[in-house]
Amino acid sequence: MSEIPAPPPRRGISWKLVLLVIVLAAIGTGAWIFYRIETWPERTSQRVLKAFREVGQIQPKITIKDRVVFEQTKDALELAVVTRETQVEREMEHEWLGSKKRIRLRGTFNVKAGFDLREQFAVKIEGRHIRAELPPPKILSIDTKDTEVLLLENGFWNKINPKDLEVELQALPELARSKAVQIGLPNEALETFIKRVREQLAPAYELEFIQDPKPKL
Repeated sequence: MSEIPAPPPRRGISWKLVLLVIVLAAIGTGAWIFYRIETWPERTSQRVLKAFREVGQIQPKITIKDRVVFEQTKDALELAVVTRETQVEREMEHEWLGSKKRIRLRGTFNVKAGFDLREQFAVKIEGRHIRAELPPPKILSIDTKDTEVLLLENGFWNKINPKDLEVELQALPELARSKAVQIGLPNEALETFIKRVREQLAPAYELEFIQDPKPKL
């Protein structure tokens, strides 16, 4: 019988090839890490910009280490964040020579609160820390929804004239403004805006918001 030839010996993987693979992997990993570090500020600024646009369709001034990346744009004049239906009543009495006239009115208004976009929105980025400077919140508009005349009562010789009614009607929006401020509508607008921005950026970034504690009327 003829002998079966033995299979040729297997050649192992060259240590030089293994070393080359390890070196290339290390270089690739280092290059990736370097890219991530170098592009971190730019990627952060883009994410911050996207967040503000999604929350309020605004572009704040964004700086990274005192370098301005984006300037604030002012395409709109106002940013309404919350709207509250507000109802107020006003009564007037006037007596002349024992004759009294009375007027009582009720007004319903849609009051909007938010920010004046002509004021500065500024964001400073330092690593993962984002510091946003916001303008003070304010009442933006008071839109009449309904007006009711609850009482018109003439005196015997002290009559209600058109001017009396006009003055009382004109006073209703200011009452609605005062009531909205008293119930904290501007602060609600501020808190709502901050909450929406946090939902966009946290917990990836540490957020700090700076604003005037006294809301404008």
